[in-house]
Amino acid sequence: MKRYLITTALPYINGVIHIGHIYELYISYIYYVVLKKYYSPILSIGLDCHGLIKKNNLLKIDFLNKKKYIYHNFYFFYDKTNNFINKRISNWIYAFLNDKNFLYSKSTNRFYNNKKNFFIPDKYLKINCINCNNLIENYYCIYCKKEVSSFIILKKENLILKKINSIFLKNFIFNDWDFSRNKIYNGIKIISKKNIFFYVWYDAIISYISNNIKHIKKNYSNLILQIIGKDIIYYHKIFNIILNILYIKKTKIIIHNFLTLNNKISKSNHILIKKDKSFIIKFFFMINNNLKKDIIYNVILIKNLYKKIFFNKIINLFFRIRAFFNIFDNKFLDIFFKKKNVDYYFLKKKKINIFLKKTLLNILIINKKLDLNKFWNKKNKYLIHHYYSKTIYNYLINLNFIFKILNNKTIKKKINNNCLIFNLKKFNEI
Repeated sequence: MKRYLITTALPYINGVIHIGHIYELYISYIYYVVLKKYYSPILSIGLDCHGLIKKNNLLKIDFLNKKKYIYHNFYFFYDKTNNFINKRISNWIYAFLNDKNFLYSKSTNRFYNNKKNFFIPDKYLKINCINCNNLIENYYCIYCKKEVSSFIILKKENLILKKINSIFLKNFIFNDWDFSRNKIYNGIKIISKKNIFFYVWYDAIISYISNNIKHIKKNYSNLILQIIGKDIIYYHKIFNIILNILYIKKTKIIIHNFLTLNNKISKSNHILIKKDKSFIIKFFFMINNNLKKDIIYNVILIKNLYKKIFFNKIINLFFRIRAFFNIFDNKFLDIFFKKKNVDYYFLKKKKINIFLKKTLLNILIINKKLDLNKFWNKKNKYLIHHYYSKTIYNYLINLNFIFKILNNKTIKKKINNNCLIFNLKKFNEI
């Protein structure tokens, strides 16, 4: 049986997870639910504990994050980037890359705060895109909608350029990557160097290996799905290069777009949204799960779609088809139960948006058939019975899948038992 390891971007521990993280976790959870039918997947996330030097009550934030996961019915395996095993494996992979001649040292200039005596972390540097002159984050311009290799750094007071010795990774595809930082820095120390630390993006991507080492030992590293936002593609491509050096070659990056409300929703942009029911938010993500376009987070649109589609088309369908049960004394043909429901688009091409659209489309088609009175067009009673049984079966399959994603539950474990909610009997049991 194939084994999948599904990973997502790491939320920062120095802030409570926001709607963007919830969206990404939701996409990964859909992949997990569908793959679990046929394979053996594991869904793993983490918490990024390094980077900014900021005083926070980490225990309180961790507690709030756990409450938020439970509120959205997410139950994941996750660990932190500052644990002991990540420190060891980050240094072990560093030594391995060094032995294989993938690393070299070079003198570079870094911005230094002359007044407070420390090197400025990347997050505090204001960087402008060289094309549109707008502020950028993680070397991705949300206005040009592409990665930026050339940029302008806006100089502040008390900043000087200081010459230091940096460690670079040869990657043969992009510009060589500087993944070392000097003291004072909130990160993992390189054991063989004095006052030199790993750049936070290095120990963050290595944590996907170290925090999942027990799963990797069970061959879950054979197929790795990385679900990330388009603004951090660069670092995950670097991670893929490191995985290839470590002989882990079967990886796939699934890139999703932004949630927007006038601009990209993020904590740095200070865009606040009101708390709403998790069930409604999840359903909105389900019908707007397009990985190619940005999703506009419109509260009025969300509630209208929930009312018009979920209630009027999905739940109300149960009462619409109820009228046909009495015609055949609630007897049900069970020939459809023997067929396996394997979806080509998802299992072969991993196109989750097509898979979800097809699920919702099946229910909308049943509604349309009822509107056109197609049940009554068949003159032969057996054909009517066959047609009605197939329709009910398709409805139950799709309804169970939607409930599993939205509420982490199914009506019953087996499709056969779903007939009990309609008080149906299998035809061969009569």
